[in-house]
Amino acid sequence: MPAKRKSNYKTARTRKALKRKSEYGNASVISRHNPGERGLSKKPASKNDSLEIDKDEIENTAITSLEAYFGILEKYCDLDDILFRGQRSDWPLLPKLARIKARGENILESETEMIYDFKRLSKPHLTVIPVNDWEWLAVAQHHGMATRLLDWSTNPLAALWFAVSQPAMSEYGVVWIFFLDKGSYLKSDELTRANPFTENKTKVFQPELSAPRIHVQSGWFTTQEVDGRTNKFIAFDEIGKYRNKLLKLKIPKGSFASLRYQLDRLALNKSTLFPDVDGTAAYIEWKHSMIEDETEV
Repeated sequence: MPAKRKSNYKTARTRKALKRKSEYGNASVISRHNPGERGLSKKPASKNDSLEIDKDEIENTAITSLEAYFGILEKYCDLDDILFRGQRSDWPLLPKLARIKARGENILESETEMIYDFKRLSKPHLTVIPVNDWEWLAVAQHHGMATRLLDWSTNPLAALWFAVSQPAMSEYGVVWIFFLDKGSYLKSDELTRANPFTENKTKVFQPELSAPRIHVQSGWFTTQEVDGRTNKFIAFDEIGKYRNKLLKLKIPKGSFASLRYQLDRLALNKSTLFPDVDGTAAYIEWKHSMIEDETEV
């Protein structure tokens, strides 16, 4: 049954969430360049490196409230080396470029042409011009173009919002949790030397370009490995060395609307995560209307 739209509601549950916001909501300031800054937990998550936890128990726990979500985060997560990704459905961890039908036979050749066109046509609309191909990919990705990148965030609340911001496309949505190896980070000097179109190892990076959307979403990216025989991207969750580094939290579709309202109370919404006129307009429309999984009180 769809959750009801509660216009001015602040339950005890929401008040608890607002209290926790002081710890969780500042995830956007955490940086790999400032490893001393802490994330979700004030105590180290010493088990993260080997992920010695009961994955079955966690992945079979339905996330129906912020309390349930916070409980998992507080018990198992530390933001120093963890990324989060929200999805409306349990899709494979493949970039958008792997999910579109290219006009040419080779998706990698199409990617080269797309980036060339984006560089040529987008410059009049950009206030800051990217200085390397990693930044070009990140900007194109954040403006909706298919690239080889996967979006992640160091902010678990932002990831949850992306999972529930629209009605579910299946029985449940997911938030992926990725426990990183320190060697996966792309160093600053590599951003100018390495070529993202020939790099075939998974790399984690945050562009130095200060794009508003990337900043407020605490955005990070992973590159995608390519099968050299087929020139097709390999799903991140199907790569053996990463299977024990990933957790998948399931969110039943019936909980999407209530979580959406609770996140809005924590200032996680279209307007704050897309800080421009388009984001503001979309948020205002949502406030004064209902989408298909919502009903009036």
